[in-house]
Amino acid sequence: MSELPRGLAGRTAVVTGGAQGIGAAVVERLCFEGCRVVVYDRSAEHGRAVVDHWQHKGHAVHLAVGDVMDAAAVDAAFAGVPAGWSTPTLLVNLAAGFVFKGLDATPTDWHAAFDPTIIGLTLITRRFVAGLPEHHADAAIVNMASISAHIAQSGYLTYNTSKTAVLGLTRCLAQELAPRGIRVNSVSPGTVWNANNERYHREALGLDRAAAEAAPEHGGKFLLRRFADPSEVAAPIAFLLSSEASFITGTDLVVDGGYLAV
Repeated sequence: MSELPRGLAGRTAVVTGGAQGIGAAVVERLCFEGCRVVVYDRSAEHGRAVVDHWQHKGHAVHLAVGDVMDAAAVDAAFAGVPAGWSTPTLLVNLAAGFVFKGLDATPTDWHAAFDPTIIGLTLITRRFVAGLPEHHADAAIVNMASISAHIAQSGYLTYNTSKTAVLGLTRCLAQELAPRGIRVNSVSPGTVWNANNERYHREALGLDRAAAEAAPEHGGKFLLRRFADPSEVAAPIAFLLSSEASFITGTDLVVDGGYLAV
C-alpha cells in the first residue's frame, strides 16, 4: 500500500473500535496516509498488538483504552494525545453494540445495542468537537452504519434499528457542525470477511471463505459475488476524511458490492 496525497499527512485521527476488523484496517490505512492515530478501544490486549505493530514500523500510533460510554475515559483519551501531536481533526466512530434480536429483545438488549452505537458515539464526538476551533475547523467525522440500516432483516430488529439511528444522527450532526467547518458522513458496508464472520461461517455453517462466497444465500447475494475485505471499507473512510471529499457532508456512502442495487 503506497502513501497517497489526500491531505491527511501529519493530521491526528482518533479511531474508536480500532483494535480489530474494520477498525484495524482503518488504522492501517491512516498510518499509510501519514496520519498520527489514536486507537481507542476497550481491549487493551488487541489494542496494544495493533499499536505495537505500527509503532515498530515507524508510524505514530497511540493507544487509549476505554469504553465509549465512559465519559472519564473519553476525556482521558483526548487529554492523553502525545505531546507534539496536532489536535485531533479526524474522527472515525466504529465502536458499536452488536445485538441481533427481534421483538423478544429485552430492555437490556436494547441498551446493549443502542448505548455504544448512539450514546457512546455522541459522547466521543462531543469531546472531539470541544477540542476544535469555533470556526474553520477543517475537520471530518465518519460514522459506521451498515446496509442493515437500509433494509429489513428477520431477527435483526435491535441491530438494524441502531444502525438506522446512525444515519439520522449523521445527518443531524452534519447540519449542526457545518458552520464550524466540520464535515460528518457515514459508511454502510455489506458483509466483511473479518475474524468474526470467518468464525461464524466455519463453526456454524462449515464453510470456508470460497464456499461461503459461492453460496447463493451468502456471497451470492452481492452483485460482485463475494464479501468485502476490511481494507475495502477503510479506503472509502479515508476518502471521506480527506480533502478530496471536501464538499461531501451529511451523506452515507454504501460499500456493499451491489447488494442494495438488487
